Amino acid sequence: MHQRTRRLVAALITVPLLAGTAACSTTSGEPVSSDDDAPEDVTITIMGKPAATNTAAVALFESMVEDFEKANPHITIEASDVPWDAKTFATRLAGGSAPTLLRIPLTEPPALIERGQVADLADVVAEIEGFENLNPRIMQFLERDGAVYGIPEKSYAFGLVYNRDLFEQAGLDPDSPPTTWEEVREYAKQIADATGKTGFGEISTNNSGGWHLTGYTYSNGGTMIEQGSDGSWSAAFDDDASRDVMELWQQMRWEDDSLGDNVLGKQEDLVADFTAGNVGMWVSAPPDVYPNYIAQGGDPDAFGAGPMPQGGADATLAGATVLMVSADATQAEKEAAVKWIEYRALRPNYDPEFAAATAEAAAADGVPVGVPVLPIFDEETYAAYRDAIEPFVNVPVENFDPYVASLSSFEYVPEPVVASQEIYAALDPIVQAVLTDENADIDALLADAGDRVNTILAQYAE
Repeated sequence: MHQRTRRLVAALITVPLLAGTAACSTTSGEPVSSDDDAPEDVTITIMGKPAATNTAAVALFESMVEDFEKANPHITIEASDVPWDAKTFATRLAGGSAPTLLRIPLTEPPALIERGQVADLADVVAEIEGFENLNPRIMQFLERDGAVYGIPEKSYAFGLVYNRDLFEQAGLDPDSPPTTWEEVREYAKQIADATGKTGFGEISTNNSGGWHLTGYTYSNGGTMIEQGSDGSWSAAFDDDASRDVMELWQQMRWEDDSLGDNVLGKQEDLVADFTAGNVGMWVSAPPDVYPNYIAQGGDPDAFGAGPMPQGGADATLAGATVLMVSADATQAEKEAAVKWIEYRALRPNYDPEFAAATAEAAAADGVPVGVPVLPIFDEETYAAYRDAIEPFVNVPVENFDPYVASLSSFEYVPEPVVASQEIYAALDPIVQAVLTDENADIDALLADAGDRVNTILAQYAE
């Protein structure tokens, strides 16, 4: 069964971990390795460049690369904005063509570690300032018997993203978003009836359908997989917790007509539709959505963030994005990659002076600063960051209050600990079926998906 753990209370930090000229100084840190006075020239390929559509974030990212290379003239950065895709990168890792630095969801490390496709960084990260203050609830997935296979970049928890303007147009209080699935259904129908817009948006491709079914099931008190005493895993979602989710979708889609017709998209599609003001509510990680929403021209004052709707469990899906290094990397490449991780992802979160410079540069370029997030460091460290960036916060933080308030009371349930992306892919078709076929047989869909997931899980018996 899933072990449910509590995360630290949300803190206010700068979301884009970027720095411009204001942040360029020797604060990039001393060389990780001091074996040679003249470090070996090295080029590393990295994931994590912002999408080209987010022009402000790209400009800041490129400025940060320039500053880093200036401070570390022996290191050359070649960055890509291609996001992680489990199938694509499985092939690239197996063929030795993956980037040096991988940026991946927290669901992936166990399999990558088991297959020996990521490097042990223990000898390098030990010299990172602040390493010992990283959240152990995340690091437990990245450490094995003294080995360290990755560093967290950010963590997240599901919540409700909503359009405050559409709430007002529908006669709803934008400061009081729904807290239960029953209320979500009521609000969605009211929005759809009053505005003609989609009351509640849903996604179902690129593993997003399975991802959402998992998160919604958690809120109903269910789980997706369970482990037997012999170490074997089996599907555990053919029950009321998941069935209630499927029935809610069916009712909202076919009885209420509040889900709209665009139900076969992915998260990027829904962000665009939401930004355009065509969707009242949907589920995601609000801190992750907000920067993309702003980059696409969204109105800051119209953005609302509420708690994950509940079906009785007081729980929400939580995860993280982590940075790992390919096992094919040389020692020099490992050291260069960790120097970049420390500069790009960690220092803006543990060094108040650097955090303030990062926030000032980001705010000057119109990048959101101060979005409430789940911290990757301890509470004391984050308190210092909050103080440091406060003068540069440019986000209507009060619009996130319902989301932030919920985080101290919910249990944080991790994604499936084995084969998560494969499970999500196996679940996508049943989510698509119930959203596109008015007569879909939910019991048959769950049973069929259970068989497919059990076939996947058979490979993971201990």
